[in-house]
This record gives sequence, structure tokens and C-alpha cells, in this order.
Amino acid sequence: MLRERITLIRVEKNIELNTTFDMSLIADPSDIMFFDIETTGLSSWKSGLYLIGLLTYDDGWKLIQYFCEDVSDETVVLESFFTLLSSKKVLISFNGDGFDIPFLAHMVEQYGLPYSFDKVESYDILKKIRPLKKLLGLENLKLKTCEKFLGIYREDRFSGGDLINVYFQWQEDRSQDKLDCLLLHNFEDIENMPNILPILNYIYALNGSFSPEAQELVKHPTENRKVLSLRYNCFRKLSGSHGAPDMSLISVPVPVDLKLDNWFLNLTGHEINLCADLYEGELKYYYSDYKDYYYLPMEDKAIHKSVAEFVDRKFRKKATAKTCYQRVSGLFLPEPEPVFSPVLFREYKDKLSYTQFSPELFDDEALTEAYLRSVIKQLKLKI
Repeated sequence: MLRERITLIRVEKNIELNTTFDMSLIADPSDIMFFDIETTGLSSWKSGLYLIGLLTYDDGWKLIQYFCEDVSDETVVLESFFTLLSSKKVLISFNGDGFDIPFLAHMVEQYGLPYSFDKVESYDILKKIRPLKKLLGLENLKLKTCEKFLGIYREDRFSGGDLINVYFQWQEDRSQDKLDCLLLHNFEDIENMPNILPILNYIYALNGSFSPEAQELVKHPTENRKVLSLRYNCFRKLSGSHGAPDMSLISVPVPVDLKLDNWFLNLTGHEINLCADLYEGELKYYYSDYKDYYYLPMEDKAIHKSVAEFVDRKFRKKATAKTCYQRVSGLFLPEPEPVFSPVLFREYKDKLSYTQFSPELFDDEALTEAYLRSVIKQLKLKI
């Protein structure tokens, strides 16, 4: 009996990764595989698989593509892919959880093949970067949009949807130009996937450790007020050889400015620069044990009952939480949540608190780091 001819096209190329991303933050390179698939539609019930591209490490990075000349190649492509995957621990994709993995899992089930994704961890870049869309001002989270943000430009000008008809046309005329076009799109998807990983450094930076480096009190360039500028280095903790954490600097690939109501953040390289608008004037310090105080309406302040007993009754009344305060004048630092003390407010129910500013506030590195974290929380990132 003659065996049916297999028409699979396999392309392999050694490549050098130029990414600045520390791959060990995900896993050892030898445990990693990047992958992307090309199909004739979005439904695994109605559509076919015509190309799988992958990037794997074995004494260097190799980009491998399995191309189906015909639907009969699908099982061979699946077998080739899962054979390579069996030696890996982490599968990296862009929207793999949403499309590629379910598509292949259903094909495996349809063909009755003994393969699954159960023994590999999926690392979907798209899911990781979703908190960054608004932060980075991205129009959307498509792969090409992320590439453009990072200054990565590709030769390919087509989308996966555009190429479906090209694949069907290629099956008719077997044009080398069409084949090159199909392979190029997938090749650049795979080749660029490691190069967009540095976009994750925004998450690592904002969620890492911070080392205070400098502070400066400056005048606002256009307004008559003072601004506190604080500069920090960004670190990520790594496991040391003896269990003690090592610190690795984290650098963001593109400078980003982030504006909040009372603060301004700039991320450049491995630094975060925090500017806080200082308030100069009068605020209120509220005593917590208001039952031990009397309020003096004429003087608009609260005094302790041990002193209030010397004040005529008609000039005093029992203090409430709202009237139990002392007025304080000076220069104040806004706080999203209390970090320093004492804590002051403009009015009793205000959410924004202040503390009296002095350069010595930031002598304590732990509090200086906690202050930056409290500002970052205002970005409301799910990181």
C-alpha cells in the first residue's frame, strides 16, 4: 500500500534576539517557546490551520515554521509542534489564551491526537499588558500597535485576515511571492514577540522596589507655587543564590508622562520622577479624641477640656468630630493616603490629606518609598 505523500513545508532559521527584556523574569530560555498560528478563519469548527510559527532555544534561538500545503498536512503540523512543545515549560503567545491555544486544542480533539497543553504554562502577553492600554495611551492592544509604540517597524503590511484569500490563491497557483508573503507575516509576528516584551517593564517598574535618589524643591514654571521633585531608581527583586533577594534595575523602553490631580509621574529608563504640587496656606489638624475637647466658635479652634474649664461657658461648646481641629499654617505635601504625620486636611470629610513639608520628611527611605507607592495606587492599575 502506497503511503499518501506529505506536502508539509518546514522553514528553519537561526536568529539573534535583540530584546532588552530579561527573559529570566519569565523562565530559563531553554524552557521557553514562543508561538503563533495562522488559520483560514476564527472558528476551529469551520476553519483550517495553515501555518504554525515558533521560536525555541537550543544552543541558540531558532525560528521554525510549519506550513500546510493542504488540509492533509494539519495532523503532521500538530504532531511536529507538540513534539517540540513536550520539552518546554512555558508557552509564550500574543492572545494565545483567547485564540491560538483553544483553536489547536479543538483540532487535536477533532483528530483524536494524544496531545494537550496541560503540562505547559501559558504566558499570554496580551493578558499581561491589558492594564497598560490607558497608561500608555495606546489606541488598542494589537501586536502591531505595541510594535509601533516601541518603534518596531516590520516589512509585512498585512493582517492575518488579509492573508486568508492569499492562502487560497496560493493553493491554486503555488506562487512563490504569495508563499513568501504568508511566511513573512507569521515570521515577523514571531520574531517581534520577544521584542515587545520590554513593554512589560512598565508593570515591573511600577510594581517593583524603589530606591530614593534625590529631592528638589522648585518653583512651578508658569504658576506661583512650589513643586517637590523626587527621583527614584526602579528595581525588581530576584532570588539570590543563597535565598537572599538580589536587586535588578528595571528600565522602561519609552519615556512616559502620567498626570494625576496633585502629582506628575515621569518614567524614563530605570528612573521614576515624582512631582508633587505643594500647598501653601492654612489647613486643619483634627484631634481624634474629640470628646475631650471644646470648640471655641469665636476663635474657630478646639482646646482640651483641661484648658476649656477656664473659658466662659457662653464662649465654648462641646467639640464634634467636625469641629475638633487646630488651624496650621505653612507649606504642605499632599498625600493620597496618610504616610507621614501629622495628617492635616482642608475640611473634615476631604479624602485628600496633607502633611507639613520639610526636606527631613524624606530622610526615612521606607516612608519615601511608601509615599511613591501611595501615588502609584492612584493610577488604579490591576498589576
